[in-house]
Amino acid sequence: MNRGSSKSLLPLVEILVSIGIFAIAVVLTLQLFLLARFLGEKTSDTARAIFEVQNIAETIKTMKTDAEMENYIKEELNGATVLYYDYKWNPVNSEDEAEYFIKIDMSKDAYNTGGLYKFKLDMYKIEAYPFIDDNKAEEDENYIPLLVSVNAGKFIKAVK
Repeated sequence: MNRGSSKSLLPLVEILVSIGIFAIAVVLTLQLFLLARFLGEKTSDTARAIFEVQNIAETIKTMKTDAEMENYIKEELNGATVLYYDYKWNPVNSEDEAEYFIKIDMSKDAYNTGGLYKFKLDMYKIEAYPFIDDNKAEEDENYIPLLVSVNAGKFIKAVK
């Protein structure tokens, strides 16, 4: 009697093992699809961040006078050291509405022949990407992913 019942359990065990292997394969496949989705999103965000930062850097390079530079900083950048963007990359006024932000560090070195404006433009995503293993995010709970960083400078001759 024991022999018959053990033979009838063998197909059941085989089916359970097959279901277990299939379940593990499904979980791994889903993780790969999710990872691919968020890596694609990060790549897209990085490309757009490069565009936004490069736009500011190229505009800075077109300035010819101190007055133009100061006007650009006051009018276009609103004198801000941080510019915020929503999830569709539209400028917004506050961090509450923002998904991304550009931090602008500016300094001016004055010389006898003119002034050297130095800009450091860093674009960040406010929240980390899920499923992307980033050791910094694990080490620091306040970590914000840097998408792109650009240094730009413009020397403007003194008007005599």
